Amino acid sequence: MNLDRAPVLVTTDGKTIGQSKAIERYLARRFGLMGKTPEDEAIIDCIAEHCRDVKDAAVRKGFSRFTKNKTEEEKNELRREWFETDMPNMLGKIEESLSETSKSPGYSFGDAPTYGDVAIWALLRDCAAADLDDTAKASEKCIALNAVADQIASNPGVSRWLSERPESMF
Repeated sequence: MNLDRAPVLVTTDGKTIGQSKAIERYLARRFGLMGKTPEDEAIIDCIAEHCRDVKDAAVRKGFSRFTKNKTEEEKNELRREWFETDMPNMLGKIEESLSETSKSPGYSFGDAPTYGDVAIWALLRDCAAADLDDTAKASEKCIALNAVADQIASNPGVSRWLSERPESMF
């Protein structure tokens, strides 16, 4: 099911699962991070997809080092626009939505960790090292989002993995 490309997850019974988001959702369900009902799951998935929308919008903005049809000056200006205007606006909308879904500070849905929380943490804290400071500045007014990211970062398992994980371009 992986079409001969990464990423791929091999389950304990030998089945292969491809596609990063399918793997994420499978693991989230398996480890109880998708809520208790189909409606919970849909809302949690929605939060994670909002985070993906932010990442996709950054790519579409066109300031990456892989962008070929723009000068460095143009890319620098687009990067500035992204981190000063576009990203804060998108994060603000997600922040606002948490007032409807969160029951407790530090959680995007209900009062326990979810896949949505992990997606928020990845967006704000596990981004490229070169983007960490700009992302922090772009999200500085997002108290609820930062509380969620901090809650995930403080998880002992996450902390341990971050200190032990191998160097990777991913």
